[in-house]
Amino acid sequence: MNPRYLIAFLRILKVPGLFPLMKDWQALVRMHFLHAAYESGLLKALAVPCEKQVLIDKLQVKRPELFDALLDVGLATKELGMKNRLFSIKGKRSKAVVGARGDMLAAMVQANITYYSDAYRHAARRLRGDDLGDDLHRMGDLVARFSKLAEPIMKDFIVGLVSGRNPMRILDVGCGSGVFLHAAHSANRNATGAGLDIDEAAVRQATNNIAQWGLEDRFRIFHGDTRHPPGGLEGPFDLITLFNILYYFNEEDRIELVHNLRAMLAPQGVLAIATTCHSMGMDVAAAHLNMVNCSLKGLTRLPRLEDILSLLHRCGFRRIDTHRFIPGGTLYGIVAGN
Repeated sequence: MNPRYLIAFLRILKVPGLFPLMKDWQALVRMHFLHAAYESGLLKALAVPCEKQVLIDKLQVKRPELFDALLDVGLATKELGMKNRLFSIKGKRSKAVVGARGDMLAAMVQANITYYSDAYRHAARRLRGDDLGDDLHRMGDLVARFSKLAEPIMKDFIVGLVSGRNPMRILDVGCGSGVFLHAAHSANRNATGAGLDIDEAAVRQATNNIAQWGLEDRFRIFHGDTRHPPGGLEGPFDLITLFNILYYFNEEDRIELVHNLRAMLAPQGVLAIATTCHSMGMDVAAAHLNMVNCSLKGLTRLPRLEDILSLLHRCGFRRIDTHRFIPGGTLYGIVAGN
Protein backbone atom coordinates (compact mmCIF):
# COMPACT_ATOMS: atom_id res chain seq x y z
CA MET A 1 0.00 0.00 0.00
CA ASN A 2 1.25 3.48 -0.88
CA PRO A 3 2.13 5.28 2.40
CA ARG A 4 0.30 8.37 1.17
CA TYR A 5 -3.00 6.46 1.11
CA LEU A 6 -2.39 5.17 4.61
CA ILE A 7 -1.71 8.70 5.88
CA ALA A 8 -4.86 9.98 4.17
CA PHE A 9 -6.88 7.14 5.72
CA LEU A 10 -5.52 7.93 9.19
CA ARG A 11 -6.53 11.56 8.70
CA ILE A 12 -10.09 10.42 7.96
CA LEU A 13 -10.16 8.43 11.19
CA LYS A 14 -9.38 11.61 13.09
CA VAL A 15 -12.72 13.14 12.11
CA PRO A 16 -14.46 13.67 15.50
CA GLY A 17 -17.11 11.06 16.15
CA LEU A 18 -16.41 9.06 13.00
CA PHE A 19 -15.09 5.91 14.69
CA PRO A 20 -18.01 5.39 17.12
CA LEU A 21 -20.47 6.18 14.34
CA MET A 22 -18.83 3.63 12.07
CA LYS A 23 -19.23 0.99 14.79
CA ASP A 24 -22.90 1.90 15.14
CA TRP A 25 -23.33 1.79 11.36
CA GLN A 26 -21.80 -1.69 11.15
CA ALA A 27 -24.18 -2.90 13.84
CA LEU A 28 -27.08 -1.42 11.85
CA VAL A 29 -25.92 -3.17 8.67
CA ARG A 30 -25.79 -6.45 10.59
CA MET A 31 -29.34 -5.91 11.90
CA HIS A 32 -30.58 -5.24 8.37
CA PHE A 33 -28.87 -8.40 7.13
CA LEU A 34 -30.49 -10.49 9.87
CA HIS A 35 -33.88 -9.12 8.88
CA ALA A 36 -33.42 -9.88 5.17
CA ALA A 37 -31.83 -13.28 5.80
CA TYR A 38 -34.63 -14.31 8.16
CA GLU A 39 -37.54 -13.07 6.06
CA SER A 40 -36.11 -14.50 2.83
CA GLY A 41 -35.70 -17.92 4.46
CA LEU A 42 -31.93 -17.87 4.00
CA LEU A 43 -31.11 -18.59 7.64
CA LYS A 44 -33.58 -21.48 7.77
CA ALA A 45 -32.19 -22.86 4.49
CA LEU A 46 -28.71 -22.86 6.03
CA ALA A 47 -29.68 -25.36 8.72
CA VAL A 48 -27.09 -27.45 6.89
CA PRO A 49 -24.25 -25.95 4.79
CA CYS A 50 -25.30 -25.43 1.16
CA GLU A 51 -23.84 -24.45 -2.17
CA LYS A 52 -25.15 -21.23 -3.66
CA GLN A 53 -27.11 -22.92 -6.43
CA VAL A 54 -28.86 -25.15 -3.91
CA LEU A 55 -29.85 -22.06 -1.94
CA ILE A 56 -31.08 -20.36 -5.11
CA ASP A 57 -33.29 -23.34 -5.85
CA LYS A 58 -34.58 -23.66 -2.27
CA LEU A 59 -35.45 -19.99 -2.00
CA GLN A 60 -36.78 -19.66 -5.56
CA VAL A 61 -34.43 -16.76 -6.23
CA LYS A 62 -35.28 -14.81 -9.38
CA ARG A 63 -32.63 -12.08 -8.99
CA PRO A 64 -29.27 -13.85 -8.47
CA GLU A 65 -27.31 -10.58 -8.42
CA LEU A 66 -29.38 -9.37 -5.45
CA PHE A 67 -28.90 -12.75 -3.75
CA ASP A 68 -25.14 -12.48 -4.32
CA ALA A 69 -25.23 -9.07 -2.66
CA LEU A 70 -27.09 -10.45 0.37
CA LEU A 71 -24.62 -13.32 0.72
CA ASP A 72 -21.74 -10.86 0.46
CA VAL A 73 -23.16 -8.77 3.31
CA GLY A 74 -23.50 -11.94 5.37
CA LEU A 75 -19.86 -12.83 4.76
CA ALA A 76 -18.63 -9.29 5.40
CA THR A 77 -20.47 -9.05 8.72
CA LYS A 78 -19.22 -12.53 9.68
CA GLU A 79 -22.78 -13.76 10.08
CA LEU A 80 -22.15 -16.26 7.28
CA GLY A 81 -19.12 -18.36 6.47
CA MET A 82 -18.04 -20.16 3.32
CA LYS A 83 -15.73 -23.17 2.97
CA ASN A 84 -15.31 -25.46 -0.03
CA ARG A 85 -18.05 -23.49 -1.80
CA LEU A 86 -20.51 -24.28 1.00
CA PHE A 87 -22.25 -21.42 2.79
CA SER A 88 -23.03 -21.84 6.49
CA ILE A 89 -24.23 -19.82 9.48
CA LYS A 90 -21.28 -18.46 11.42
CA GLY A 91 -22.37 -15.48 13.54
CA LYS A 92 -23.74 -15.83 17.07
CA ARG A 93 -26.71 -13.64 16.26
CA SER A 94 -27.77 -15.65 13.22
CA LYS A 95 -27.35 -18.89 15.16
CA ALA A 96 -29.50 -17.51 17.96
CA VAL A 97 -32.27 -16.37 15.58
CA VAL A 98 -32.65 -19.89 14.16
CA GLY A 99 -32.12 -21.54 17.56
CA ALA A 100 -34.68 -23.09 19.87
CA ARG A 101 -35.74 -19.72 21.30
CA GLY A 102 -35.03 -17.74 18.17
CA ASP A 103 -38.56 -16.71 17.23
CA MET A 104 -38.73 -13.96 19.83
CA LEU A 105 -35.29 -12.70 18.74
CA ALA A 106 -36.38 -12.73 15.10
CA ALA A 107 -39.49 -10.75 16.06
CA MET A 108 -37.32 -8.17 17.82
CA VAL A 109 -35.22 -7.77 14.66
CA GLN A 110 -38.33 -7.52 12.47
CA ALA A 111 -39.92 -4.91 14.74
CA ASN A 112 -36.83 -2.73 14.90
CA ILE A 113 -36.24 -2.75 11.14
CA THR A 114 -39.89 -2.05 10.28
CA TYR A 115 -42.33 -0.41 12.70
CA TYR A 116 -39.82 0.87 15.24
CA SER A 117 -37.50 2.26 12.59
CA ASP A 118 -40.41 4.19 11.07
CA ALA A 119 -40.79 6.19 14.28
CA TYR A 120 -37.39 7.77 13.70
CA ARG A 121 -37.49 7.82 9.89
CA HIS A 122 -40.67 9.90 9.93
CA ALA A 123 -39.96 11.81 13.15
CA ALA A 124 -39.11 15.15 11.50
CA ARG A 125 -42.40 15.26 9.57
CA ARG A 126 -44.50 14.03 12.47
CA LEU A 127 -42.95 16.54 14.84
CA ARG A 128 -44.26 19.26 12.52
CA GLY A 129 -47.78 17.86 12.50
CA ASP A 130 -47.92 15.14 9.84
CA ASP A 131 -50.14 12.13 10.52
CA LEU A 132 -48.88 9.59 13.02
CA GLY A 133 -48.22 6.03 11.92
CA ASP A 134 -51.27 3.81 11.45
CA ASP A 135 -49.64 0.38 11.67
CA LEU A 136 -50.76 -0.69 15.14
CA HIS A 137 -53.41 -3.10 13.85
CA ARG A 138 -50.72 -5.02 11.95
CA MET A 139 -48.32 -5.34 14.89
CA GLY A 140 -50.27 -7.61 17.24
CA ASP A 141 -48.70 -10.94 16.34
CA LEU A 142 -45.21 -9.43 16.16
CA VAL A 143 -45.54 -7.77 19.57
CA ALA A 144 -46.85 -11.01 21.09
CA ARG A 145 -43.80 -12.86 19.75
CA PHE A 146 -41.04 -10.57 21.01
CA SER A 147 -42.84 -9.89 24.30
CA LYS A 148 -41.81 -13.44 25.21
CA LEU A 149 -38.43 -11.94 26.14
CA ALA A 150 -39.98 -10.70 29.37
CA GLU A 151 -41.78 -13.96 30.12
CA PRO A 152 -39.36 -15.24 32.80
CA ILE A 153 -39.86 -12.06 34.83
CA MET A 154 -43.62 -12.00 34.37
CA LYS A 155 -43.95 -15.70 35.16
CA ASP A 156 -42.11 -15.22 38.44
CA PHE A 157 -44.39 -12.27 39.20
CA ILE A 158 -47.48 -14.41 38.51
CA VAL A 159 -46.23 -17.34 40.58
CA GLY A 160 -46.00 -15.04 43.58
CA LEU A 161 -49.58 -13.90 43.02
CA VAL A 162 -51.29 -17.28 42.54
CA SER A 163 -49.31 -19.83 44.55
CA GLY A 164 -51.32 -21.54 47.26
CA ARG A 165 -54.54 -19.62 46.62
CA ASN A 166 -57.89 -21.36 46.22
CA PRO A 167 -60.12 -20.26 44.59
CA MET A 168 -58.03 -18.60 41.90
CA ARG A 169 -60.10 -17.21 39.05
CA ILE A 170 -58.04 -15.04 36.69
CA LEU A 171 -58.74 -12.48 33.99
CA ASP A 172 -55.73 -11.62 31.83
CA VAL A 173 -56.51 -8.36 30.00
CA GLY A 174 -54.45 -8.10 26.83
CA CYS A 175 -53.60 -11.78 27.07
CA GLY A 176 -51.40 -11.93 23.94
CA SER A 177 -50.24 -15.50 23.39
CA GLY A 178 -51.93 -16.76 26.58
CA VAL A 179 -48.60 -17.70 28.10
CA PHE A 180 -49.32 -16.03 31.44
CA LEU A 181 -52.51 -18.02 31.91
CA HIS A 182 -50.43 -21.12 31.29
CA ALA A 183 -47.88 -19.96 33.86
CA ALA A 184 -50.63 -19.32 36.41
CA HIS A 185 -52.05 -22.81 35.95
CA SER A 186 -48.57 -24.36 36.22
CA ALA A 187 -48.13 -22.63 39.59
CA ASN A 188 -51.67 -23.31 40.81
CA ARG A 189 -53.74 -26.18 39.41
CA ASN A 190 -56.87 -24.54 40.84
CA ALA A 191 -56.48 -21.61 38.44
CA THR A 192 -59.29 -21.00 35.95
CA GLY A 193 -60.54 -17.95 34.12
CA ALA A 194 -60.28 -16.01 30.90
CA GLY A 195 -58.04 -14.08 28.58
CA LEU A 196 -59.18 -10.95 26.76
CA ASP A 197 -57.50 -9.24 23.81
CA ILE A 198 -58.61 -6.66 21.29
CA ASP A 199 -56.26 -7.94 18.59
CA GLU A 200 -57.72 -10.76 16.50
CA ALA A 201 -54.32 -12.25 15.62
CA ALA A 202 -53.40 -12.42 19.32
CA VAL A 203 -56.77 -14.01 20.13
CA ARG A 204 -56.20 -16.70 17.51
CA GLN A 205 -52.71 -17.35 18.83
CA ALA A 206 -53.90 -17.58 22.44
CA THR A 207 -56.85 -19.82 21.53
CA ASN A 208 -54.58 -22.21 19.65
CA ASN A 209 -52.04 -22.24 22.48
CA ILE A 210 -54.64 -22.92 25.16
CA ALA A 211 -55.89 -25.86 23.09
CA GLN A 212 -52.37 -27.23 22.57
CA TRP A 213 -51.67 -26.98 26.29
CA GLY A 214 -54.84 -28.93 27.08
CA LEU A 215 -56.34 -26.07 29.09
CA GLU A 216 -59.58 -25.52 27.17
CA ASP A 217 -61.60 -26.59 30.22
CA ARG A 218 -59.72 -24.11 32.42
CA PHE A 219 -59.47 -20.91 30.38
CA ARG A 220 -61.54 -19.25 27.68
CA ILE A 221 -60.18 -16.60 25.31
CA PHE A 222 -62.38 -13.62 24.36
CA HIS A 223 -62.06 -10.99 21.64
CA GLY A 224 -62.93 -7.49 22.85
CA ASP A 225 -62.03 -4.93 25.52
CA THR A 226 -63.07 -4.05 29.04
CA ARG A 227 -65.10 -1.00 27.97
CA HIS A 228 -67.54 -3.28 26.14
CA PRO A 229 -67.04 -6.76 27.66
CA PRO A 230 -68.07 -9.58 25.32
CA GLY A 231 -70.89 -11.87 26.33
CA GLY A 232 -69.83 -14.61 28.72
CA LEU A 233 -67.02 -12.59 30.33
CA GLU A 234 -68.21 -12.15 33.88
CA GLY A 235 -66.60 -11.68 37.28
CA PRO A 236 -65.79 -11.89 40.01
CA PHE A 237 -62.08 -12.60 39.59
CA ASP A 238 -59.50 -13.23 42.29
CA LEU A 239 -56.76 -11.80 40.08
CA ILE A 240 -56.90 -9.44 37.12
CA THR A 241 -53.65 -8.87 35.22
CA LEU A 242 -52.88 -5.91 32.99
CA PHE A 243 -49.45 -6.46 31.47
CA ASN A 244 -47.84 -3.85 29.22
CA ILE A 245 -51.09 -2.50 27.82
CA LEU A 246 -51.86 0.48 30.07
CA TYR A 247 -50.41 2.78 27.41
CA TYR A 248 -52.99 1.53 24.89
CA PHE A 249 -55.52 3.66 26.79
CA ASN A 250 -55.64 7.46 26.80
CA GLU A 251 -54.90 8.98 30.17
CA GLU A 252 -58.51 10.19 30.50
CA ASP A 253 -59.80 6.65 29.77
CA ARG A 254 -57.63 4.94 32.38
CA ILE A 255 -59.88 5.93 35.29
CA GLU A 256 -62.84 4.18 33.63
CA LEU A 257 -60.63 1.19 32.82
CA VAL A 258 -59.39 0.72 36.37
CA HIS A 259 -62.83 1.35 37.87
CA ASN A 260 -64.30 -1.33 35.58
CA LEU A 261 -61.60 -3.81 36.52
CA ARG A 262 -61.97 -3.10 40.24
CA ALA A 263 -65.71 -3.78 39.92
CA MET A 264 -64.91 -7.22 38.49
CA LEU A 265 -62.70 -8.22 41.45
CA ALA A 266 -63.73 -10.58 44.23
CA PRO A 267 -63.73 -8.98 47.72
CA GLN A 268 -60.15 -10.15 48.38
CA GLY A 269 -59.08 -9.95 44.75
CA VAL A 270 -56.14 -7.95 43.42
CA LEU A 271 -55.29 -6.06 40.26
CA ALA A 272 -51.74 -6.69 39.02
CA ILE A 273 -50.24 -4.20 36.58
CA ALA A 274 -46.89 -4.76 34.89
CA THR A 275 -45.67 -2.03 32.61
CA THR A 276 -42.65 -0.23 31.30
CA CYS A 277 -42.77 3.26 32.75
CA HIS A 278 -41.40 6.51 31.38
CA SER A 279 -37.61 6.41 31.18
CA MET A 280 -36.99 9.87 32.67
CA GLY A 281 -33.64 9.67 30.85
CA MET A 282 -32.50 6.49 32.65
CA ASP A 283 -33.55 3.51 30.49
CA VAL A 284 -32.72 3.25 26.76
CA ALA A 285 -35.23 0.47 26.12
CA ALA A 286 -38.05 2.42 27.78
CA ALA A 287 -37.11 5.63 25.99
CA HIS A 288 -37.09 3.77 22.66
CA LEU A 289 -40.51 2.24 23.33
CA ASN A 290 -41.88 5.63 24.34
CA MET A 291 -40.63 7.14 21.08
CA VAL A 292 -42.48 4.45 19.12
CA ASN A 293 -45.63 4.85 21.21
CA CYS A 294 -45.73 8.59 20.66
CA SER A 295 -45.33 8.07 16.91
CA LEU A 296 -48.27 5.66 16.43
CA LYS A 297 -52.02 6.17 16.45
CA GLY A 298 -53.71 4.13 19.16
CA LEU A 299 -50.85 4.35 21.67
CA THR A 300 -49.94 6.92 24.29
CA ARG A 301 -46.71 7.93 25.96
CA LEU A 302 -45.43 5.63 28.68
CA PRO A 303 -46.93 6.42 32.08
CA ARG A 304 -44.84 7.61 34.99
CA LEU A 305 -44.83 5.30 38.00
CA GLU A 306 -46.20 8.01 40.28
CA ASP A 307 -49.10 8.59 37.86
CA ILE A 308 -50.07 4.89 38.02
CA LEU A 309 -49.98 4.90 41.83
CA SER A 310 -52.10 8.08 41.90
CA LEU A 311 -54.59 6.48 39.47
CA LEU A 312 -54.98 3.41 41.67
CA HIS A 313 -55.55 5.53 44.78
CA ARG A 314 -58.15 7.64 42.96
CA CYS A 315 -59.99 4.45 41.92
CA GLY A 316 -60.30 3.30 45.53
CA PHE A 317 -57.41 0.87 45.98
CA ARG A 318 -55.82 1.10 49.42
CA ARG A 319 -53.18 -1.66 49.46
CA ILE A 320 -50.57 -1.04 46.78
CA ASP A 321 -47.21 -2.80 46.47
CA THR A 322 -44.56 -1.89 43.90
CA HIS A 323 -41.90 -4.20 42.46
CA ARG A 324 -38.97 -3.10 40.29
CA PHE A 325 -38.09 -5.97 37.99
CA ILE A 326 -34.76 -4.92 36.47
CA PRO A 327 -31.99 -2.98 38.27
CA GLY A 328 -31.69 0.43 36.65
CA GLY A 329 -34.71 -0.25 34.42
CA THR A 330 -38.24 1.10 34.49
CA LEU A 331 -40.21 -2.14 34.14
CA TYR A 332 -42.43 -2.32 37.25
CA GLY A 333 -45.03 -4.59 38.74
CA ILE A 334 -47.79 -3.01 40.83
CA VAL A 335 -50.24 -5.07 42.92
CA ALA A 336 -53.37 -3.26 44.15
CA GLY A 337 -56.02 -4.57 46.53
CA ASN A 338 -59.00 -3.12 48.37
